[in-house]
Parts: sequence; C-alpha cells; structure tokens
Amino acid sequence: MITYLQTNTWIKLLFIICLYLTISCNSNRKNTEKQTGIPSPKNLTAYFDSLQHHGFYIPYHSDSTDREKVMHTVSLLQEFQTRKRKFYPAKEVQAALELMRNELGYINSHRGDDLTAEDNGFFFRFLEQAARLCPDLHLLADVTSADHKVGVINFQEWSINPLYSFLLYENGKGGWNVTPIDTVGNVKIEKIFKLDKNGQTYYLLSNNFLPITFTQFIFMTENGITSLFQGKQYEEALKAWYENRPEDYIITFNPQKVCWNFCHEVGEYYQPIENTKTLYLELNKEQSYFYVE
Repeated sequence: MITYLQTNTWIKLLFIICLYLTISCNSNRKNTEKQTGIPSPKNLTAYFDSLQHHGFYIPYHSDSTDREKVMHTVSLLQEFQTRKRKFYPAKEVQAALELMRNELGYINSHRGDDLTAEDNGFFFRFLEQAARLCPDLHLLADVTSADHKVGVINFQEWSINPLYSFLLYENGKGGWNVTPIDTVGNVKIEKIFKLDKNGQTYYLLSNNFLPITFTQFIFMTENGITSLFQGKQYEEALKAWYENRPEDYIITFNPQKVCWNFCHEVGEYYQPIENTKTLYLELNKEQSYFYVE
C-alpha cells in the first residue's frame, strides 16, 4: 500500500532529515568536510518564518515576547545583510542566543531526554546565519586563536555544566562557518593554540585545567577540506597518563613540545612532579596521535 503525504508534510520531513544529518555528522569525534559554506538566504525573515512553519520553533522559557525579540534580531541581521544597517547587531545577537540557550539548557537538564532537531534546529540555524554575517570574530567568540582565524563559542547549561561548544572558522566570504565540537554537554573549550609542523597549521582546541574537564580537539584545513578530530589513541593515552597522577598538581601545556605535565609551582616556574608521566601529541595531519612517556 502506498501512502501519499501532503506537500507540507514532505517539506517538514525534509527539514528534519537535513537538520538531523547536520547535527549528527557534526557531533562525531571526527568531522571532515569541504568548505562549501552554509545556506545564504536572501530574505532571513522569510527563511526563519519558514523554519517555524515547519515545526522548528524558537526555544524560549516563559516570556512570549522572547519570540518577538529573536525575530527582531533576525530583521536586524537582514538589514545588515542588505546594507540598510551599517553596524552588525552584536548586542542583540548575543541576547537572542542567550535567550535560546537558556531554554535549551533547561530542557537538557530537566527533561531527561536528548535534545531533538525540533528543539535546537532554530537555534543552530540562527547561529549559522549570525556567524555567516559576522564581520569580526570577537563579536561572537568566547575564545580566539592568536592569528584571529579560529574561535570557539561556549554555551552553558542552567548549571555550571557545558551545553554546547561551537567552532567558528573563516568561510572565505568575510564571515564564519560554524560546526559543533563533540556532543551535547561534553565540552567547554577555554584555549586555542596555533601549532605548525612540516608546513601544516593546526589549531588545538583545549581545556587543560583539570582531568574532569581535560579536552583536546584538533582542527586543520588542507586543500579546502576542513577536519575536526580528537586524534588517535586519545582515551588510551589519557588513561595511562592518569595512572600515577598525584593528589596536588597543576596541569601545564608546552606548545613547543606539544605535551602536558603534572607540575608544582616553584617560584615563578612550573616544575614537573617526579614519578609522573608526560602526555604527548604527535602532529601528523589526520593520523595525529597521543602517547605517554
């Protein structure tokens, strides 16, 4: 038996499939893609109205005027895109993202189920368009690389726990592409290190401070192909590194040797603690790997 669906139903299903593929692919610990860019709708208001019409609503917690605030920001982005507005609406964009983050954080911490494409689809698409049009990385990113080529924006749950971390990187058109780093609630990136080896530039996305939050991701671009990955033997190396972890220590990172140590602070310097191991990262494009000595 063949079941015929109404046109609107098919459109909604296509939206869901596209959003699911985007979110699920980007949440893998290895993500490689050609820099094809994101959609560039000529009319942002119509684009986001269409998303809502097909079931991807603005996440807001209680105040119904929050929807109007978000759509007002969309209209400001549209004016900036068409050059009717001179300055990028950074303050309004940040406020809209925070408003939606607040509700998604509440859902994630209280509902007990994973966030769905219908929960976060509007939020993701809004962030994509805001980044695409953003003229300056510092207007969006919480953390940036020293060369201003890569940034990260972190979103927190209602608690101190992380909700999302997104990588921002140049789209070649004066704005930024966006991709999630790992999965929901797993990552908060606090530093970006630019590393070079054998003519290849790498960006190490890091949280180095405590084992419970210790996180490393590698981002690189080669021949127009971007790759975001964690490196081989990551979990195994971390386990081996933690085996002789002392009770009192500070984790330090040496960007010249690309290694981490458990240290004590001695005067103005950090000194590796005796009988502890060193965690190394050997950079070799997508074959980069971690090891312990």
